[in-house]
Amino acid sequence: MSLRNRKNNQTGTATSVTDQEIATLKASGIFAEKGKTHFTVRFLVIGGHLNSEQLSTIAKMAKRYGDGSVHLTTRQGIQIPHVPYEKLPLLRKAIEKAELQSALSGPCVRAVVACTGTWCRFGLIDTQKIAAEVFKRFGKRKNLPHKFKIAVGGCRHCCAKPQENDIGVMGVPGGYALFVGGMAGKTPRWGDRLPIVIKDKTALWKQLGAVIDWYNKQGNPKERFGATIDRVGLQCLLDDLGIVKSEPQS
Repeated sequence: MSLRNRKNNQTGTATSVTDQEIATLKASGIFAEKGKTHFTVRFLVIGGHLNSEQLSTIAKMAKRYGDGSVHLTTRQGIQIPHVPYEKLPLLRKAIEKAELQSALSGPCVRAVVACTGTWCRFGLIDTQKIAAEVFKRFGKRKNLPHKFKIAVGGCRHCCAKPQENDIGVMGVPGGYALFVGGMAGKTPRWGDRLPIVIKDKTALWKQLGAVIDWYNKQGNPKERFGATIDRVGLQCLLDDLGIVKSEPQS
């Protein structure tokens, strides 16, 4: 009998799943909890934005397939914890039927984080639209050296923490500032601000694509972007992007 079908005689629940199954589930945004009999299912959320119908649907799923609770992640995501292994196929079908998506995991561009942007009195750029467009353009980038996180902040207050992401976009007077190579975690690294102000969205998309391409070319397997910059040198990135280091910042 396979582990998928093995049952506990007293509870009727699966006692364990294989490590390969756990890895496969993780790649689709489903994470094993302690004991490996229950899982947390994370949804794809861009810019921390969901409408009321989506929230209501997720709440109903949590009651039906989990223990009725939901959890908000540190990167503006939402997830259903404590889902028994046996209920995962039904929940995944329900997610597909509701036209929702599970979160992304693995060496790819992750869900984009963004502050409120233009409805904040300090916001200089429309962070929500930019986050959605960034993910539309680059969210399919997979097989990168490591996970790749992007954040969009509307102003210098940096509520979305652009300096702590692989790429951070920050609204400044006259355009957009870019930070590269930031990360938190066990070995935090403050992102390097590129010495330019990007004036329009066309140029922004071009620079974002070029930065991701550079990392994909220069990065070693399982090496975060900041570590690649530290190993190769920021000047190498600037040279390949055609950026003069002495250009003024605003």
